[in-house]
Amino acid sequence: MKLTYEVEDKPPFGTSLLLAFQHMLAAMGAIIAVPLVVGSAIGLPTNEMIVLVNAALLVSGVVTIIQCKGVGVIGIRLPVVMGTSFTFVAISISIGIESGVAAIFGAALVGSLVMIIGSKFMPQIRKLFPPVVSGTVVVLIGLTILPVGIDWIAGGFVGQEGYGRLENLQWYLM
Repeated sequence: MKLTYEVEDKPPFGTSLLLAFQHMLAAMGAIIAVPLVVGSAIGLPTNEMIVLVNAALLVSGVVTIIQCKGVGVIGIRLPVVMGTSFTFVAISISIGIESGVAAIFGAALVGSLVMIIGSKFMPQIRKLFPPVVSGTVVVLIGLTILPVGIDWIAGGFVGQEGYGRLENLQWYLM
């Protein structure tokens, strides 16, 4: 199979723009979905959910620029879109229910500092997590967010009027 572009090739501007738009659309879904899942699970009102989504988009944009362009020794200088992760949804919901959105932001800040320091030791850390452990974690992430997805499909939350009615499911089948 022949590649259209090699690693160091630069596609024409029109192709690059189209591929960038496609990549942005794919990333936007994940960047927006995580704050919506967390916000709805902890019962945030709509105006606070909007702030949460905007914060995720702003931070994702700033960090994407830093990763792509680099600032000093920070940044991988590759065309990647940085965004939110479903890995932290369950813990964010737990923290949010217990202490609110400010505690989620604080925990994310402390966690990112730990990750920055930990990234320097990644070759040694990677040896502690064989594929069976990594695979189990990925499956557990999916199982953790499953109840939120079921609630969305069912039309809200248990006890809410219209929860579980067929009309809610019909929207997803269109």
